[in-house]
Amino acid sequence: MPNPEGKNGYKDQTIPSDEVLTEALTKYATRSYSRDQKLQCLRDDLGYTIKKRTLNKLELRLCIGSVRKPPPIEVSRQAVIDEVSRDTLQLNGPAYFQLQLKRRGLMIPRDTIRGIMHDHFDAGFTLRFPGHKKNLIPRVGLSAMGPYHEISADGHEKLSAQALQMGELGLPIYAYKDKWSDYLLLLRLIPVRLPSALAPHPKFSDGCSGIPLQVTTDKGSEIGWQYAFQSTLREAFAPDIDALVYAVYMVLKNKDGLEFESNHYPRPLFYWIFVPLIQHELDEFRAWWNQHRVRLQWDKNMPSAHVPAHVFEHPSHVGGIDCRIRIPKEAVSELRGYLTEEVGSRESHLGWPGITADFETMAQAAWVDVEKPEMSLESAWDIFAKMSPVIENY
Repeated sequence: MPNPEGKNGYKDQTIPSDEVLTEALTKYATRSYSRDQKLQCLRDDLGYTIKKRTLNKLELRLCIGSVRKPPPIEVSRQAVIDEVSRDTLQLNGPAYFQLQLKRRGLMIPRDTIRGIMHDHFDAGFTLRFPGHKKNLIPRVGLSAMGPYHEISADGHEKLSAQALQMGELGLPIYAYKDKWSDYLLLLRLIPVRLPSALAPHPKFSDGCSGIPLQVTTDKGSEIGWQYAFQSTLREAFAPDIDALVYAVYMVLKNKDGLEFESNHYPRPLFYWIFVPLIQHELDEFRAWWNQHRVRLQWDKNMPSAHVPAHVFEHPSHVGGIDCRIRIPKEAVSELRGYLTEEVGSRESHLGWPGITADFETMAQAAWVDVEKPEMSLESAWDIFAKMSPVIENY
């Protein structure tokens, strides 16, 4: 029968542009979403409701990558070799490198990557083979209602001054992770001896317009202002939530974890070279972690076998709720102003020791003098050794 209105069972909807659809579908492909998850996310993210057949046509027309249509084997082999070569300790397997290559637009089947790794990096499989584990920490099932129910924070001291044993040189790392989704909200290098008032807090992170129900940390020196702000904001903007039922803040007890003279090494040059390189690796790891698929855990009371970014952005897809407590921008601005009055501006504390505008100019000139070598973790110490005498002669 003729249909004079031209409607075929769908309600009126605005079709996103090809640019918007390409960006969204590429993101979903990178995260290895299933067909059903892609359709759900298109509906939630773009308000666009379609069927699987239309989705297939869209992906074909927009040239969205797929492991079913990988690049030529020569291209795949070189890309895998280049990527695995960066993993000097050979700690990561094919699934890790598949996602890293997907993020670079190369859709290569995991079996292909595994075969290439056996051909060129076979020893890594032996190193990663599950063996006997000692001193296992007793573990219990975790529980949370959804994203922002509980945010855990801690510092990573493997690159601190005590660990490096290079005088006062240190590269401490700080991170925030959502318990329910496994999503990493923040992962960055923090200057040595950062005062507690300037330590990161999820409510000040980009893209976050609120605070979690609970923050969990250890008894580090950085928690003072965090605890004060978390408790004050929750009391002001969520007074009906019982603190005896849903804790505001939880403090955990810590579990039992070639030396150089600092005068021989220009500290600012060390930071100038290494901080951008290490922060880039941290950003890469955070992106990988948020887009990789977590292993299946049958006894887990929260999502498993999921992509952290997916359930963090769409908790309702797996039965979760957004537990974030919304905070007005005015309240955040007022707290930032108070912090600035008490301890100075955030920017003044986040700068690395000795990295001034004058030193930046001098370091750039020294880098040019040594013929602008490409910066990488593999070449960093060689560049440092070449630039040190140049810097000292300025």
